[in-house]
Amino acid sequence: MWLDNVSQEAIDRFWQQCGEPEPFPRTLGKSVSLALPVAITKLPRLKLHIIEGWLAHCGVSYSFNCRSRAVRGCLIAYGGHGTIFVDGADPDDEQRFTIAHELGHFLSDYLIVREAAISKFGNAIRDVLDGLRHPSVTERVHAALASTSLVIYTNLMERDETINSAHPGVWKIEDRADRIALALLAPPEEVLAIADTSGDNFHARHHAMMRVLCERFGLPAQIADTYAWSLLEDTGRGPSWVEMLRSR
Repeated sequence: MWLDNVSQEAIDRFWQQCGEPEPFPRTLGKSVSLALPVAITKLPRLKLHIIEGWLAHCGVSYSFNCRSRAVRGCLIAYGGHGTIFVDGADPDDEQRFTIAHELGHFLSDYLIVREAAISKFGNAIRDVLDGLRHPSVTERVHAALASTSLVIYTNLMERDETINSAHPGVWKIEDRADRIALALLAPPEEVLAIADTSGDNFHARHHAMMRVLCERFGLPAQIADTYAWSLLEDTGRGPSWVEMLRSR
């Protein structure tokens, strides 16, 4: 299954709350403002200390407790609300994917987890989730078993991806956020409906799909490259064993 049921339900609910899906290529800005308590803030040449300064200017004292560095994006969520920071100096296609990726984290790693905790313990757990009181023993046990993230949730989208060397648990979380991002920006069924996969060799099929992903759906070339390969393999139009041998 390309998306797990929970992620697909989150996406379906997101578009229902918007009223209707955006036309392509999607920017998600207006849709996010309609569907979720999430703000999108674009700051040029985004770095951690710039985010900290922006928060301080808004009266929020927060530190990442690490060396400042450049990032493509950042999600900070608290009290059921979130802010997605984006490097406004990035090209439009990179900004588009950054927003979608961080939105994937908000939906799957914060909002769904928070709603599940409230559903299990009732509204009284909100104060625990927001750091206003300590959890009871029972709440602590259940939160640990469910890997519930309490108080402030943060996620950073690095400029230099090192996901292949990351802890398997981190890779799984990032892969899910990527899948949600792609499902929001370029749903597989929409891509396959218009992409030409009839080429007599994998290079031609891959090039044709990449072109559609970049021009019609507005994906960055590097993301489109990997996504096109995945979609073609999933539909039985991936490289033949001979083409795989030649590529080595």
